[in-house]
Amino acid sequence: MIIKALKNNKYSLISLASVVVFLAVWELVSFLIGKPYLLPRFTEVMSEFFVLLGKKDFYIVTLSTLGRVLLGFVISLVLGVGLGILGGISKTVRAILAPFISFLRTTPTMALTLVIMVWLRNKYTPILIGLIMVFPIIYRTISDSIINVDGKLKEMTKLYGISNKNAVKFMYIPEVVPVLFGSLVTAFGMNIKAVVSAEILAYTADSIGLRMFIAKQDFFGGTATLFAWVLTAIIISVVFELLLGLIQKRISKKWN
Repeated sequence: MIIKALKNNKYSLISLASVVVFLAVWELVSFLIGKPYLLPRFTEVMSEFFVLLGKKDFYIVTLSTLGRVLLGFVISLVLGVGLGILGGISKTVRAILAPFISFLRTTPTMALTLVIMVWLRNKYTPILIGLIMVFPIIYRTISDSIINVDGKLKEMTKLYGISNKNAVKFMYIPEVVPVLFGSLVTAFGMNIKAVVSAEILAYTADSIGLRMFIAKQDFFGGTATLFAWVLTAIIISVVFELLLGLIQKRISKKWN
């Protein structure tokens, strides 16, 4: 029974083992360097993380950043799905949006952050940056999935006079939804990185990014705190990526 369970979870165990090895190497390198302000030991980082957990403002800061992440993510999801459907169905819409999508995908995030800081207040800048990072991914996923729908199915909708509304509901959605959630898993991680980076540049109050910046300023005593805030951002990302992955599996089973 145990052997069967090990075989079924072979790759999960490999992933777990790789994390354990990484942490062991981290501890060893930190011990050999002997300079916590350059590389604190993992145990020191965890100790600082639990200290943060005991502080009320930790939850205020974490929830504030999470709120910005989710707000930008939801807005980009709505816009990406809506415009992605239009872009997949209409070549005209696709042509209109193409230069803007290309611009958003190629312009450096830091450059966009600095420009947006000129126009918006610091607390709104990270939200827009997160939106800008995620929107092109969702848009391209939706539009490309619709474009790649079997040509014979498209011909049948025209032949039998099926309305665009019903075509979207019965032909495009079953094709798009499973693929969409796969891209959302990747997009959410990128969203958190973009939002936290923007918070650092914009000095956004009550944010993980600002707390990272403050910890970095304390060169000799704040490195463990800096790593603890980084760990917080990683945990948020992993938790939501796992949730999206579970939703993706359930939806894939439903549509398949």
